[in-house]
Order: sequence, then structure tokens, then C-alpha cells
Amino acid sequence: MYAARDISFFIGSKAILDSASVEVAPGKVVAIVGPNGAGKSTLLKVLAGEQRAGFAGSVMLDGTDLQSWDAVSLARKRAVLPQSVVVAFPFLSREIVALGLPQYFSRAEGGKLIARALKAVDLLHFSERVYETLSGGERQRVQLARVLVQLWANGGKGYLLLDEPTSALDLPHQLATLRIARQHADAGGGVLAILHDINLAAMAADEIVAMRDGRVIASGPPVEVVTDGLIQALYGVAARVRGVPDGPFLLPQTVIS
Repeated sequence: MYAARDISFFIGSKAILDSASVEVAPGKVVAIVGPNGAGKSTLLKVLAGEQRAGFAGSVMLDGTDLQSWDAVSLARKRAVLPQSVVVAFPFLSREIVALGLPQYFSRAEGGKLIARALKAVDLLHFSERVYETLSGGERQRVQLARVLVQLWANGGKGYLLLDEPTSALDLPHQLATLRIARQHADAGGGVLAILHDINLAAMAADEIVAMRDGRVIASGPPVEVVTDGLIQALYGVAARVRGVPDGPFLLPQTVIS
């Protein structure tokens, strides 16, 4: 279990997080949803160990306080995909993915994992492309390949922490990314993903955690959490869940893979 419990974090007098909790178990996909500024990314950073000071509450990874984990051991147990990554040098795509490999890994085995990960994100044909020449969505998929390699090189399980992994992607690659998350969970790993698309969250997640103003206001299976009342409470939008619009519409759940 990977758990952040009763996390509070302030900047000045402003509460970025207010007693927020989230848990990720092996075999599960958990989606965090909510409006901009709800504290989603901050909670993920606390869970990941990137925000190690200045907060109240506790973070436990497999029964041990996160503060007790050294950086190398932590990297073997969890991999983090941030919203954006700045690369200052003209690395090739495969070189970015290779950053997920441990130092001790053999070149031959590492090359196999890199090719496997690039194939998984549909970018094997771009392995020799300079990262900065790729589109935003392609860069996002290269970074996803990097975090996959990080966990694959350490047994293939562990926890994936994904901050808006579908934000720059077209529909086929959004669905492919969520399939990768599901496959990782089905193989015994755990996944926490921040998503803005409620439909994608409801389709892909075993549990949805809804946040607003730094607090968790609802959590549970999608069928229980995604309601008219929740949409109103989260976004201030009056909407009918399962309502049918007059014009054409497309739901990701209807895509035949």
C-alpha cells in the first residue's frame, strides 16, 4: 500500500492541502479529479517524496514512512510522470527513456527495455529523433516510456504516479495510455493518475478521488462517486450524469479496440 494520510500544506496563510488523504493499492488504478488549483499535483508531489518538508500528516510506502526511504530505493518502488519536463540538451528519444534505467543495468538488456517501452507508447519509429523536435504529445509519451522502463528494470511492479498523463494526447493515445496503466495494475503494480476528463477517469479507474480547495470531498468506485451532485460540487456546473445531448457525442467507453 502507498498512502498519504491527513496531509495539510500551507503557503503563507493559504491551505494548498487540507487534511487530504489518498491510498493506492497494488492491482488498483486510482484517479484524482478536480478543478484547477484543487491541490491534486501538490498531493501527488507529497506522495512521491518530491515535497518532503513543510507539510503535516504522513506518507507510508509498504508500511514504512517515506522519510526513511533513500532516493535509490524509492526510485525502485515508484516512478513519477510530471505534467511537463524541461530538457536542456539535444537528447534522442531513446536517450530520454534510458534515463529510467539503473546504472548497473547491462546495455543489451537496457536496450531491449527501451525498445519495448517505446513500442508500448507507439514511438519506436522515433527512437532516433531529437526529443525537442517532437510534438508535445510525443514528448509526453517518451516520458511515459521512461517511467515504464524505470519500473520494468526493477521487477515490473511498483507504483506509477502520473500527473495529467493524457493532457496533450489525441484520443487513440489517451486510450493507449490508460490501457498501459490498467496493464500495470493487472500485473500487480499500483497506479495513481491525475485526470481532467471525468469520462476517462470513470472508464479507467477502480477508485476516483475528487478534490476541491485542497480537500478530498469524495472517494470511491466511479459508479458511486460520479454523480450530478459531485459535478456541481467540484466544478459549479449543473450537469446530468448519463444525460444524452441533442447533438452528436462520443464517449471513450464506446471505442472498439
